[in-house]
Amino acid sequence: MKNIIDKSEYDVLGLLPCPIKVPVEIGFDNMINNLGNGCDFKYLIEGNANYDVMWMDESSDIPLKEELPKIIISSGVNSFYRKDFRTKAINDKYFKEIKNSKDNLMLNDKEGNYYIMALNYLVMVVDLTKLDNRKIPKSWGELLDSSFQKEVAIRGKRGKYCETTLLAIYKDYGIDGIMKLKELVGYGGHPAEVIKNVGKGIKNSPTISIIPYFYAKLLKNNKNVEIVWPEEGAIVSPVTLLIQGNISNNLENVVNYFISDEVRRICMNASLPHPHDYIKFLNENNYKLNWIGWDFINSNDINKLLLELNSRL
Repeated sequence: MKNIIDKSEYDVLGLLPCPIKVPVEIGFDNMINNLGNGCDFKYLIEGNANYDVMWMDESSDIPLKEELPKIIISSGVNSFYRKDFRTKAINDKYFKEIKNSKDNLMLNDKEGNYYIMALNYLVMVVDLTKLDNRKIPKSWGELLDSSFQKEVAIRGKRGKYCETTLLAIYKDYGIDGIMKLKELVGYGGHPAEVIKNVGKGIKNSPTISIIPYFYAKLLKNNKNVEIVWPEEGAIVSPVTLLIQGNISNNLENVVNYFISDEVRRICMNASLPHPHDYIKFLNENNYKLNWIGWDFINSNDINKLLLELNSRL
């Protein structure tokens, strides 16, 4: 069972992807120790998988600014991307801008409220022992039109599959794409569990898995596995930093830590890079990123859309 976070309990709430949780927390604790008795705020740095932010479910009212932590890090296109929350947060100036790199205009929030501090991106992993002479899909489109019925794994479980996978497929291929995906998905779960059986020829295991690259690269030396970076781009799941205005000097130190070169190195080493740090790698490999984009986010009621898409699967 996941733990429930009280909306008013913390000044700093960092829900981080598993690979960066420990090193970011160590650096954060060092920063806190340097503050000494000057640390006058409550904080929680945890793995995103272990907690639910329960005040932001699809049926809840929008929280007031004072009900939120002053600094929030969250993973994925979550309830902070709800249309009604986003509209209120922007109109009522909940958050202040942190300048993004001008080299990453596609990922920049035009309103300046949401700072993408790291990229979790999803690729395809193919178990060659289960391919049976079939063609390996090189794109999301080829996968949707393939014959891998009930042989594909995605993160999550029925009723709550990976939101960025569903949204990206819907953005590019509409409901027809979601219905094709339905025919393909036969497995769900945490990526760490999915990769255990890849390349081993196990009967009841997926042939193709859609998982974060930091899990996929653990299999890069396995001769029975092929990692496919889809032609349309790896699907982006953002790690987002939100900061309220008029925070204390100590909390400014927290912000400076989260946007520091130290944290950027941690994220890069874990294959969860800051957008700016990944431009060279993408260009050198002719890779693309598949980000749903701020126009899509602003024109869709994300929570309601995800409920509908999950109901189709």
